[in-house]
Amino acid sequence: MESGTFAVELESWGPPWRRWEEIDPDEAAARGIYAPVHALSEGAAGAVVIAPGDTRGTVLIPEKRGGACCGFDGGDGPNTACHACGLLVASRIDDCSLWQAVWLAPNAVRRLPVEGADAGLLSWADLLAEGAGVPPSEPIARWGAPFGASDQWHWSPQWVAAAGQALSHLLVASEGRAVAVQDGLTAKLFQRALDTLLPAGRPDAACRPGRTGTAGPQR
Repeated sequence: MESGTFAVELESWGPPWRRWEEIDPDEAAARGIYAPVHALSEGAAGAVVIAPGDTRGTVLIPEKRGGACCGFDGGDGPNTACHACGLLVASRIDDCSLWQAVWLAPNAVRRLPVEGADAGLLSWADLLAEGAGVPPSEPIARWGAPFGASDQWHWSPQWVAAAGQALSHLLVASEGRAVAVQDGLTAKLFQRALDTLLPAGRPDAACRPGRTGTAGPQR
């Protein structure tokens, strides 16, 4: 999350967890889950995620770092407490390979206006207009070493997340028919997966970035 932004998880998030073997298929289907997963969250819905640097007046609880190797992974539930009263209010996540974030517990915090702050929310159009584009790839950083021309690159995590969501929409829209993607970056992202998941043959439709909105995230 960028500083000053937030998102709300409308579904259950965090522990306690129930293994797939303990869940009735109809119960999972009611939550929109139709394929087996390792476990489903039984945590409270409505968790709010913010950037770690946007928290104030909180302290970390080292004993609740979970199974992390270098930081906190949120596996043990809330690991951040209010400095004034000691109430557990959030889960800090910053372990290696995980996106850094702070998830505010919906049953422990509430929203209050800040004097002098603009409480208005930006529309998606305004947010995209003021934001900078996200490059599709980024360098793989090495410990203690500056970036050099010989370093390797990998896909941006934001592009990976957006591509997964877009691919699922493409598969549904295809109705099981072959789809061709316009040559270029979009084809590099989608064509191999589409060829694997959909039948071979002459496609009935061509996918163009300008028409499908699959050109990648802008913020």
